[in-house]
Amino acid sequence: MNNTLGIIFSDMQDWSMTELASHRSVAAIPFGGRYRLIDFPLSNMVNSGMNKICVITKSNYRSLMEHVGSGKDWDLSRKKGGILIFPPYAMGEGHGLFNGRLDALKRVLDYITASREKYVVLSDSDMIYNINYKDVIRFHEEKNSDITAVYTRYPLDKTSSVHKIVYEFDDDGRAADILVYPVIKGTQNVGLNTWVMNKEFLESLIYDAIAHNYKDFSYDVLASRVHSIRIYGYEYCGFYAHIDSLQSYYNNSMELLNMEVLQNLFYSKTGPIYTKTKDSTPTKYLNHAKVKNSLVASGCIIEGTVENSIIFRDVKIGKNAVVKNSIIMQHGTIGENAQLDSIIADTYALVNNDRVLLGYSSCPFFIKKHSVV
Repeated sequence: MNNTLGIIFSDMQDWSMTELASHRSVAAIPFGGRYRLIDFPLSNMVNSGMNKICVITKSNYRSLMEHVGSGKDWDLSRKKGGILIFPPYAMGEGHGLFNGRLDALKRVLDYITASREKYVVLSDSDMIYNINYKDVIRFHEEKNSDITAVYTRYPLDKTSSVHKIVYEFDDDGRAADILVYPVIKGTQNVGLNTWVMNKEFLESLIYDAIAHNYKDFSYDVLASRVHSIRIYGYEYCGFYAHIDSLQSYYNNSMELLNMEVLQNLFYSKTGPIYTKTKDSTPTKYLNHAKVKNSLVASGCIIEGTVENSIIFRDVKIGKNAVVKNSIIMQHGTIGENAQLDSIIADTYALVNNDRVLLGYSSCPFFIKKHSVV
């Protein structure tokens, strides 16, 4: 896998997550008590033996750079290879920020051309799964494929399908049709927004995109050329989550309270999920603390009741406070006697004493970063 280059897009669907991505990139959205979304594609690549990875950013990338740093927590702090974060920049006068994956790849064409790797893995940051790309590349070679798309069988409805890419394959596994953001329902071949291809083939796609002013990889390459290039699908069968809205963030976070899901994602045989190491103290559970079926990270102080919730690092739950079915991100403070149900509280949120905030599982209440309630 030393001959494989990894490219991660940090903000492909930031427009659909305005609450969570208003002040950070999609890749930096906290998840699961101590992780960020970038941790999953990064860990997948590192566990597969890849040691040269670049992250293409678009906006609000400060917290992403702080989290990734030199890449040492993923063993990517190296003299050769390692991780490189590309800040957004225009190609020339009159050209703004990129619009779509293909347009983003144009901006880093020099980097791709200078790389000596044979294969390239493209991945978004808003898909959560645990995979070994060695198997995908082996499949890519066996099929002599131009593009190998990773997909999974997943039930959709007409609301969840509009942010998905859906594939239809023939008996040999070659794509016969590709639907981009369709309105569709039923169990479908849902793309994980991850593709493998030879580097030379990717370069030819980028040069062609420059010549014809193509910008969108899904429409201008996959859907429009499904019959002219060899696109094969590699099926992934493990846990999968797509964070494409506030509701999907809440639903998929709550899935982690299922021990089977937790084991499947974080303790898979393909390897662990790495994140930035923080030397926090253990969580303190004081005399009246009651915690049930919850994920609680380190550095917290809990005096109240926590049920069916995800509590990030350095959160304080006051005396007699009750937090149920909620997500409290790092450095949040819940005052004494407060009651929360179905709440997503962003970082540094403060809920004062005696406040009652009740959302619904089908419509969680969101508290912005640094807000005081």
